[in-house]
Amino acid sequence: MVSPPVPGWGAVILALLLVGTTYTDLRWRRIPNVLTFPAFAVGLLLSGITSGWLGLLLSLSGALLSPCLVSLMHGGRGPGMGDLKLAATIGAFLGPVIGTVAMLLSMIAGGGVALVWAMHEWGMFGRGRINDFVGRLYFLGKRPPSPGEDVNPSTIPYGVALAVGTLLTLVVCQCTGKQNFLGYVTHAAMP
Repeated sequence: MVSPPVPGWGAVILALLLVGTTYTDLRWRRIPNVLTFPAFAVGLLLSGITSGWLGLLLSLSGALLSPCLVSLMHGGRGPGMGDLKLAATIGAFLGPVIGTVAMLLSMIAGGGVALVWAMHEWGMFGRGRINDFVGRLYFLGKRPPSPGEDVNPSTIPYGVALAVGTLLTLVVCQCTGKQNFLGYVTHAAMP
């Protein structure tokens, strides 16, 4: 066993947490401890109940690995503490292997969220100014600020990307009935 199995009701609890954290991250740019700490404990408890000490150990290793991956993806600069605590909670539910898959899918989703967020912040929606947007992307946003423009970059709600990547991972796990992504990898690699 390389990851603790996530029971169906555990996936529902995690999905509800992700919906709540997405709302708070979009609305207030915060992921409150009131949501993440109890869910972290539930993730550990579920793993311990369903798989014993080994499940608890795998859950703890997922809780340690997931925030490390998120930090590495951002070079240590991007995620806030709420994002890291949410990643630890996701890792506690999913374990190290499936948690890693969820974090990698979250990284891909984060690119999409960043692109949409940049378009929104630069006023590209509804104005037909895509050429200006492409120019800003080309120069990586390095341009002198216009008069009256905010010089501080806005933050990207990375909790949304964590939710999208994790929900996609949960859907794949629940639809296929498989909890072991290494089985997919080894099957694809071995003829």
